[in-house]
Amino acid sequence: MTSFLRNVYYSTSSKFLLWILTIMLLCVCVIFSCENGMSSMDKRSVELIKIDYFLNEAADKNQEKIRRYYALDSASFYVNSLKVSRYDTFKRYYLHAIAKEYSDLKIRDSIFSINHKTLKLSAKTNDSIGLAKSNYNLGLYHLRGDKLDSAYSYLYTSEELYDNLNKIKEAGKSALVMAITQKNKKDYVGSEASSVKAIRLFEKVDDQEQSIASAYNNLGLVSRLLGKYDEAIDYYITAQDYRKKLDDNKILLAGSLNNIGITYKDKGEYNKAIDYYKQGLGYDSLPIRSPRTYARLLDNLAYASYKSGRGEVFPDLFLKALSIRDSINDRLGYVTSNKHIAEVYAEKGDSVTALTYAKAAYNKAKEITYNDGILESLELLMVLESPQKGISYGQEYISLNSKLYYQEKIFQDQSARIRFETDQLEVAKNKATETSRRLIIIFSISVIAFLIGYILLQRRNNRKELEYQEGQQKANEEIFNLMLAQQGKLEEGKHLAKQRISEELHDGILSRLFGLRLSLDSLNNKHGKDVEVLRSSYIDQLKDLGQEIRKISHDLNNETFTQDTLYPDVLKKLLKDQFEAQKVTYDFLYDHTINWDLITNSKKVHIYRIIQECLMNINKHANAKHITVTFKSQDDTVQLTIEDDGIGMDTTKAKSGIGMKNIKSRVAQIAGSYKIISKMNLGTQIQISFN
Repeated sequence: MTSFLRNVYYSTSSKFLLWILTIMLLCVCVIFSCENGMSSMDKRSVELIKIDYFLNEAADKNQEKIRRYYALDSASFYVNSLKVSRYDTFKRYYLHAIAKEYSDLKIRDSIFSINHKTLKLSAKTNDSIGLAKSNYNLGLYHLRGDKLDSAYSYLYTSEELYDNLNKIKEAGKSALVMAITQKNKKDYVGSEASSVKAIRLFEKVDDQEQSIASAYNNLGLVSRLLGKYDEAIDYYITAQDYRKKLDDNKILLAGSLNNIGITYKDKGEYNKAIDYYKQGLGYDSLPIRSPRTYARLLDNLAYASYKSGRGEVFPDLFLKALSIRDSINDRLGYVTSNKHIAEVYAEKGDSVTALTYAKAAYNKAKEITYNDGILESLELLMVLESPQKGISYGQEYISLNSKLYYQEKIFQDQSARIRFETDQLEVAKNKATETSRRLIIIFSISVIAFLIGYILLQRRNNRKELEYQEGQQKANEEIFNLMLAQQGKLEEGKHLAKQRISEELHDGILSRLFGLRLSLDSLNNKHGKDVEVLRSSYIDQLKDLGQEIRKISHDLNNETFTQDTLYPDVLKKLLKDQFEAQKVTYDFLYDHTINWDLITNSKKVHIYRIIQECLMNINKHANAKHITVTFKSQDDTVQLTIEDDGIGMDTTKAKSGIGMKNIKSRVAQIAGSYKIISKMNLGTQIQISFN
């Protein structure tokens, strides 16, 4: 009767029919209780009906989740109340059904508890199918919880049980999930073996194209990680061929194309990678149906395009992929996008922006415990950060890398041990029928296991000691390399200091000396008290120039302008000193809305020297009669224009002189831009823009 009820439930999902049958059964029970008293069997039958009812409630996806959860709790209560051993078959059946619904609701604690009960009950009744199913469910449970060691153990047991029961499809699923688990733990040899076994099993069953494609895809991933790129591409193409046979396969095919593109990218064949990424992006409605796959393809396309020399994709295409991943909470993709952007900015020399994105990748990877992302982010941070912080990041990298290496080795040893122990148990089971040799076999296996365990333990201890020494040596090498890098930066600083001395001497001292020489030359044939006063003034300026030389020699970083100095007045004085004794007129115009306090003293110094260099060039070469210096505020920038009515110049030759090189260098240091407009006999205009 109970089996009939569950068949009706799962075939029709009709509550009305279920209630009619329940009432009929209750009526039968009442009749028997009136005649002979209700037996224990009848009471259990009522409990089975209640379990069916609550499972029906829990399976109804139109119900609220809280109501489904309470229905499952009630079903669990009545299942646990079935104490009589004759109900063990019902209990296993119901516990599997309850575990499935808990899994659908993602209630992890209940999933674990129910599956463990099912496992114990199946072991108690020697139910091999129940054991296989329970081990498989527990393997998936631990896999979702990132406990890969436990997941592998349960999945391996499940695969062996299904294989012995000739449940080919189920054994293939266990082998495939196990292969993916081994790949995630970098047990590549074991993963390849499990993938091949899964393929052989699935090929014996109809309608398993999707599973076979997944197995070939895993083989492709393993081959790519091992650097066997051509082999990986062959596996990916095979997976793609199987996926083409499926209905509604566009998202899966886009994933295959992405994997092939990644492999070509790893080979350095960026144009081929770009072609596959574009094919994947060409599928209709991909951004809507699978934004995660769409963002992955976009980011990979941007990265490959940039690597192939197509710089126009940066940063827009990278930022588009990052925005999508952030909006859909694709946390692994978010780490990858930030890492790619940081790499590109680092290559472009923008270490400040690169550091921002590298830290974003590092923080998110640590938040979600994405170890590969943490290691890759640390590699960037070691280069981008200051030497002191770089050493700290280097030490963290070494520590995490060593920890993961040990975990992977332990997992590989455990996987081998599980396979070994399972094989030994199979041998023992086959030989157990030989009663006369049972004790000898058990003793032999015990001795062999003890010796192997002892040897493995000794080897593991020796290996750990050797790996520790290698880790220490690697750490010392990292520290030495960081010290060399720091020394290189010190040498670079010395070079920049020498360059600045050269610029200060050329732009400041020589320029003023030239102006004073011209002024003194103009007084050679002049006499009078005014001339003497003016000559005395020039001598005082020479004294000031000596003081400035001394100031430069004592402090290269001393700032010329203070908060109390009115910068426009300083520039006016510069023009007056340059042209007071010359027959040259000048205008100094500036926008009074410019807030000079917001411009750093360092920028003011560079602007002063630029103007000084330009005026000196005009005096020496232009034969100008009138000069105009103009400052204008436009949006968030300041526009400086220096214009003369002189003989003009050849702009192609002008850029090769040391004066123009110094101007170009100073413009770069204030993060500005400049342009020279000149025609012969029509004067020259220099335009400089900065923030």
